[in-house]
Amino acid sequence: QGVPATGPAAVLGSISGIAPRARIAAYKACWSVPGTAGSCTGVDLLAAIDQAVADGVDVINYSISGTRENFRDPVEIAFLFAADAGVFVAASAGNSGPTSFTVAHPSPWITTVGAATHNRDGAGSVTLGNGASYSGASLAETAVTAPFIDSTTAGLPGADPAAVALCFAAVDNGGTPVLDPAKVAGKIVLCDRGVTARVNKSLAVQEAGGVGMVLTNTSTNSLNADFHFVPSVHLQNTARAAVKAYAAMPGATATVNKGEVVLTAAAPFTASFSSRGPLLAGGGDLLKPDLIAPGQDILAGVAPPNNGGKLFDLYSGTSMSSPHVAGLAALFKQKYPSWSPMAIKSALMTTGYDVLDGGTPAPNTNPVLIFRQGAGHVQPNRALNPGLVYDSSFVDWLSFICGAQPGGGCTGVTPIDPSDLNQASIAIGDMAGTQTVKRRVTNVSEGPLTMTANVDGAGFNAVISPSTLTLARGETKEFTVTLIRTTAPLNAYTGGQLYWTGGGYTVRSPIVVRPVALAAPASVSSSDGAAISYPVTFGYTGPFTASARGVVPAVITAGSVADDPTDGACSLTAPNAQLIPVAIPAGTTYARFSLLDEDVSPGADLD
Repeated sequence: QGVPATGPAAVLGSISGIAPRARIAAYKACWSVPGTAGSCTGVDLLAAIDQAVADGVDVINYSISGTRENFRDPVEIAFLFAADAGVFVAASAGNSGPTSFTVAHPSPWITTVGAATHNRDGAGSVTLGNGASYSGASLAETAVTAPFIDSTTAGLPGADPAAVALCFAAVDNGGTPVLDPAKVAGKIVLCDRGVTARVNKSLAVQEAGGVGMVLTNTSTNSLNADFHFVPSVHLQNTARAAVKAYAAMPGATATVNKGEVVLTAAAPFTASFSSRGPLLAGGGDLLKPDLIAPGQDILAGVAPPNNGGKLFDLYSGTSMSSPHVAGLAALFKQKYPSWSPMAIKSALMTTGYDVLDGGTPAPNTNPVLIFRQGAGHVQPNRALNPGLVYDSSFVDWLSFICGAQPGGGCTGVTPIDPSDLNQASIAIGDMAGTQTVKRRVTNVSEGPLTMTANVDGAGFNAVISPSTLTLARGETKEFTVTLIRTTAPLNAYTGGQLYWTGGGYTVRSPIVVRPVALAAPASVSSSDGAAISYPVTFGYTGPFTASARGVVPAVITAGSVADDPTDGACSLTAPNAQLIPVAIPAGTTYARFSLLDEDVSPGADLD
């Protein structure tokens, strides 16, 4: 608490943790070798989780991505037992935004955290020799004026043009630089954002003798004020064309102006990299992420060997937002030792507020917004007195798994519709006309409460029964919410909010619903070829006909894939990526592709 930042971060003053009196245990589960981004094997991750639980930790922060589709993933199951042991688990939602359907860690016993911006920023600009000036993000300690060149004109002979445009540092290219010192020395270099760490691009400029960098987005993305190796400014993609055109002119010059710390940035917005829903697992009958917390340009203590010798640096990612929530959970554990992890999660969710992304319809019914923020941005002080909480336990989670993903371990377990799990959110991925979900709330205030419900929704009506609850202190009561489609389009998500108000409290839960004309299981199977039956729910009145289509044997394509030395994004432009053409006959109604686990080397990450 109150630790003075050092190095370039000294300009930001003293810093404190979320729970500065908490005692930290770190478990080594991930490894790297020079020139790689590192990786974490499943057995090491499981061992670390199990050891932490055995050691009696109260909270686990898991700043590692994970499965998007499988509630039965080994790590998710390890966290199931951790939560049953009373351990609160905060996990990163992933950094695959702004694409939808990318959120990781689908399990309801985990608090999955998206990343938001905050009001501190570094403001700077670049002034070109033609007089044009462009504002951006910068914490440049000094201004620098020099000749200005585009990195695409400064590559070493034989260097990959894509790596040159992105200003790969030697560490990102197997130890081989891509920028030519003869062309870069003494100059300010224009680099594109992407693939490699932003600060590594200014490292590449410094390694080649450059004195400054202008970093441009290639599409709409966040602007980040990093601690760079040379004075740098980060510009939005809207400035890229004009800046590139000027950099291509003979005799071009530029001044990277000194940056300054500002505390007036509009916030919070969803960070563009933050993964978002809808959830792939469970057919969309659960909302993830659960909530959102600061995750962009977070000042943190870092390891000097991989951070240019710095003890403090600015990091971005859901790996930074998840620890914020873990810290808050530690404070809750101290204040409310008897609260379950799910009660803490509920308190953080039902007291959240909307990010500023906006859009129409109104933000609180916009499913796009809900899939970014979950229940909203955490409000720690308000969360300490939430009024009501939605709680659940091990038995509930087993019923959820067996309803969402039937399989082994379900003997003696009563499955439930995944939408009925007692969460502080409501999600229905295939609502055929109408559906009723069940919930229960517990009064955690200091006295009795009388609460009245209402729903603000877009394109659907809601009936809450009972619509008024009177609860003694510590009492739990059940209610149902019946959602009825009115004008919402079919096969597209709509959103809303459920409110319980009374006694000075407002308890808010997000709702996301996808109305469909017909709801049926995604797949059914028969082990002996016998006839089977399965439920079909209709969301309309009128005739219906169906005809069976035959299945065909699987076609297996054998092969091998070499490791990608850059550990970059999954793309056909990545080294060693392979393309396998597939011909799909006309009239095909369903095609499925998969990797077979038994044919993939342990620890491999194939997409």
